Amino acid sequence: MTDRFRGIFSIAYTPFDARGDLLWDDFYNVCDWIARSGAHGLVWPVMASEFTVLSFPERVRGIKIAVEAAARRVPVVIGVHDTSKAGAVALTEVAAQAGADAVIAMPPWATKLEDRALIEDYYRAIAEVAQRPVWVQNIGGGLGSALPAEFVVRLCREIEWVQYLKEEKSPQGHSASEVIDMADEAVKGVFTGSPCYWIIPEHARGVSGCLPGSYIPDVDARIWNLLEAGAKAEARRIHTLKLVLENAMRAIPYPQAAKEVLRMRGIISAAAARGPKPVKLDKYDIADLEEALDIVRPFFVE
Repeated sequence: MTDRFRGIFSIAYTPFDARGDLLWDDFYNVCDWIARSGAHGLVWPVMASEFTVLSFPERVRGIKIAVEAAARRVPVVIGVHDTSKAGAVALTEVAAQAGADAVIAMPPWATKLEDRALIEDYYRAIAEVAQRPVWVQNIGGGLGSALPAEFVVRLCREIEWVQYLKEEKSPQGHSASEVIDMADEAVKGVFTGSPCYWIIPEHARGVSGCLPGSYIPDVDARIWNLLEAGAKAEARRIHTLKLVLENAMRAIPYPQAAKEVLRMRGIISAAAARGPKPVKLDKYDIADLEEALDIVRPFFVE
């Protein structure tokens, strides 16, 4: 849909009820919401989507729904990472057949590949099936492989269709700059993660955009568009107000906080996560979120 992906590519959350059953109508609503919010793209399923607790059939069904709900209004980037190359390739086939615009994958996240040749083979297999842009998700921590910048750039140079990077190794901004400084035309874009916490200095570093969760994609897109237009002072003003909400959310376990905001905004009907222990927000949590939402409400797309 575009020669270069750029902007706020919002990550769809996966809605569940209190029993852990996936709410498919709500999921369609989230994807439709992203497409009409002003965001520049839609991504699902990645870490914010709780992809590690989704079954293979759920991911297949969700891929088709995401593409259908977006209805070509924004590019759709499908997460195809799996515990094996075979699984990632199978999900890539589904994404391609569904009409996704691109795919994104971190290396296998359960039993990690420590041999760089095996990681290269993993991405080459995905790219051969995708025949559309492939994003490398590069993160540290328990799930990530924290690939060095020179290796990621080499993947883009040597594998056709591997073109984009979601760089979120800590420190995220410095890691993004490291890739940008050594990249050439083979790297079509370097994006960052997190809820756009550092989007203002990251824009100055030359990132192509950010992949935040989908609870305020309209606000995040507005900030990005202001930065692109050179209106940094107004972008900073809105970003400062947005941080009141982000701070309120940090007091509540993730991803229930983000889902509660989506519920308050009328996008989904339940804020549960498919996790080991349900979290019930109390009246103080709700009151703080409601006050924070009122602060950013003037920037909403309804």
